[in-house]
Amino acid sequence: MKASETVRRDDETAARRNDEVHFEHGDIGYRGVFMVIVSVLLGVWVVIGIVFGYFVWLKHLRAVESPPALPISAHGNPPPPEPRLQRSPSADLKSMRIAADWQLNHYGWVDKEKGIVSLPIERAMQIIAQRGISPEKGPANEVLAPPQAGTRETGFEGKVEPEPR
Repeated sequence: MKASETVRRDDETAARRNDEVHFEHGDIGYRGVFMVIVSVLLGVWVVIGIVFGYFVWLKHLRAVESPPALPISAHGNPPPPEPRLQRSPSADLKSMRIAADWQLNHYGWVDKEKGIVSLPIERAMQIIAQRGISPEKGPANEVLAPPQAGTRETGFEGKVEPEPR
């Protein structure tokens, strides 16, 4: 570094210095920071100790007040009640989808004695498209009101005619 560059830098820092602005050289005391950290750590350990003692007391209270163990537990672990969890749900789902896919895409007997068969879904849709769906018969005691009656069932409450479109 040359002497002229050093002088130029000193001039620049002197130009940036403002004698009216002051600051403290020791803003934060390390002792205060250290005491705060130690206090926080001690506080955390005290709270942990209190919570640990509380849980020990609760465990003791439960042991004193809970009923005795069932006699069946002395003979080992009994199986849990139904329904039990699946051992491999992904494999069960895969086998269920394979079975459903086979049922949707193949012919098969549902009830051989009654002559009920299952059809592939595509073939069933073709048959329905060709023949149509037969109308169902309603109940014998069903009474239908004309829309002009203006009843609550028809949706035209107090109206004689439907609203214009």
